[in-house]
Amino acid sequence: MNKLTWIIGAGAVAALLWLLPEPAPVEDNSFTIGPINVFDGEKVLRAHYVSVEEGVIVRVESQPPKAVQRVYPTKPDQWIIPGLIDSHVHTWGDARERALDFGVTTVIDLFGHPSELRRARQQRNSVQLQQEADMWGAGRLVTAPDGHGTQFGFSPHPLADDDSAESAVSERLAEGSDFIKIVYTAEDVDYPHRPSISYQQLQRVIQAAHDQQVLAVVHVADHLSAEHAVTAGADGLVHGFFDQPISEQLIDKMEQLQVFIVPTNIIYEHLVHGEFNKQVLLPACGDCFNQQKLNNLSRGGANMASTSFYNNLKTNTRLLDESELDVLVGSDAPNPGTEHGISLIAELMWLEAQAVNWQVAIHSATALAAERWRIKGRGRIAVGQRADMVLIGPSPAQGMHLLLDPQAVWKNGYQVR
Repeated sequence: MNKLTWIIGAGAVAALLWLLPEPAPVEDNSFTIGPINVFDGEKVLRAHYVSVEEGVIVRVESQPPKAVQRVYPTKPDQWIIPGLIDSHVHTWGDARERALDFGVTTVIDLFGHPSELRRARQQRNSVQLQQEADMWGAGRLVTAPDGHGTQFGFSPHPLADDDSAESAVSERLAEGSDFIKIVYTAEDVDYPHRPSISYQQLQRVIQAAHDQQVLAVVHVADHLSAEHAVTAGADGLVHGFFDQPISEQLIDKMEQLQVFIVPTNIIYEHLVHGEFNKQVLLPACGDCFNQQKLNNLSRGGANMASTSFYNNLKTNTRLLDESELDVLVGSDAPNPGTEHGISLIAELMWLEAQAVNWQVAIHSATALAAERWRIKGRGRIAVGQRADMVLIGPSPAQGMHLLLDPQAVWKNGYQVR
């Protein structure tokens, strides 16, 4: 190529580049969206316009505001719901960033390294642009020496027989824990979670947490351990169980004591049946996931395969739905068979497959979760709430699979997806 040809070619390229639009700057976090169908986290509203100023919802009204800085265009069949809350995860790496891809704007980390807690606390107090979900966390578990949780490579400072429950709780709160998570298995159950603290220790740790005005939630995996945890005063159970159908007596007691439960059905289905991801989730997902993540969704499936366990799991989903219990939605990602973000949608799809009403399901993953975890400013589309929102279309009544491909996700009022 001679010099003249090179100059002409370079000039043509420069001209084309000059004609291309400049990359759009990050829009600010003040705008109005509407007209739009609104599910506020509990019910469908008659209001059709949501206005946000500096990342906070300032108006939810039936008529468009008279003066707005910026309007987000909408279509007649579109809906807006609060950002989703995953009530059972374990985060590291880019987990919270991946959660946003599926509209999960807040996660409850139920066992993680305490080094993440302070950063998460500072981050969630800000309305600045961020590309990851907010986090509330338990930090280190309260578990027995060599008990469940000690196998993951960092010490959770297990609770020995002569250790102080009060010191264990104070130590974790000093590290930044937002609540206390306890691992407990009753004696003589069929499949204990390795060595466990005693029932007396369980009682003392729960009381120590309550003395410090924080929630105490208990990891259980069987009906008897759940009974013990409720009797000991737990605020919540952070797994369900499938060894038997939940008894009417346990439901009554949980209702009386206002104990919530995070059943994590999708991880249990993967353990005892192993077909939901393959037959329901992935066909609905299409190409929304890369191959590496697809591999994790299929890893370790049905290693406790049992028709009776699977039937118990479905029965318990129905019985919990028919009860007055507060049932929250959690994925237990990234355990085998799960991935951050998408597995919360899988949990919602599981509930849908068991005939749980869509409003009940989304309420469990938004406003109800925020209420039970004592999280302020999240989980609702209402004045004063953080503008964490998800745009979908058409109506969620058409299926939870719509959440696999959200049309927009806002975090702190910034459109991040």
